[in-house]
Amino acid sequence: MSLSFALNRTCAPQLALQEFIALAVQVGVSAVEIRNDIEGREFHDGTPAAEVKARLGEAGLVVASVNALQRFNEWTPERAREAEAIIAYAAALGAPGVVLCPVHNEDHGWTEAEAERNLRDGLRQLRPILMAHGVTGYVEPLGMKGSTMKRQDMAVAAISDIDGWDAYQLCYDTFQFFRCGDTQLFPEHIGLAHMSGIARSDLAPGELTEPDRGLIFVGDRVGNIAQLRALQAAGYRGFVSMEPFSPEVQRDPRLGEHLRASLDYVASLLAPEAAA
Repeated sequence: MSLSFALNRTCAPQLALQEFIALAVQVGVSAVEIRNDIEGREFHDGTPAAEVKARLGEAGLVVASVNALQRFNEWTPERAREAEAIIAYAAALGAPGVVLCPVHNEDHGWTEAEAERNLRDGLRQLRPILMAHGVTGYVEPLGMKGSTMKRQDMAVAAISDIDGWDAYQLCYDTFQFFRCGDTQLFPEHIGLAHMSGIARSDLAPGELTEPDRGLIFVGDRVGNIAQLRALQAAGYRGFVSMEPFSPEVQRDPRLGEHLRASLDYVASLLAPEAAA
């Protein structure tokens, strides 16, 4: 299989770092995504990046990203300080990139023109910080109601407009792609991919929320296998990170067993003989 699996810290935010590392080893991934927004965990609790990097290295793991700088397209002096801290931490970890999420509250009050302008302004302001640290910004469209950047083509247009491809790539999320009904794929610009599954059938795609995101098994509504096969066929060869937000997944006493089963299920269907 040409794709490499990673684990996002959302799988088990309740675990201490060493326990999370053990989980990643147990399920057989080669990388993890560190979160900067989990109370009492690495970054947020002040654990030095060198210590996190050393522990991961001892386990044979690397960092796929630091996730995430929120509201990057609402640029303020506070956002600049936050960006500097997160990006510097990512660089010290040896992370190739930082995930960048747009404003996505329904009462943001921006017109479409203001959203377009703010998106480009945020990208311009972030670019020199990213380049100074040698870290890529993984721009992630979010498909929910109220998002100021729902689709991949919106990110591509904005990055192109500021000549920013030396500092940016896309973060492709199978759930976000499904939720907003996106159809366009830009594989040459994708630097990181996220996957998660949806089992519940009582809500339309646009009504689904982050806590609905679980593991991927038979009956998944997101179409992860088809999406990941399309990425493979288009030449994507990077990390695909499992990113569930479901409290049921996070609290699962057999989390390691079920995570491994889900990853094995996805891998088996992405193998060349499965697609033949």
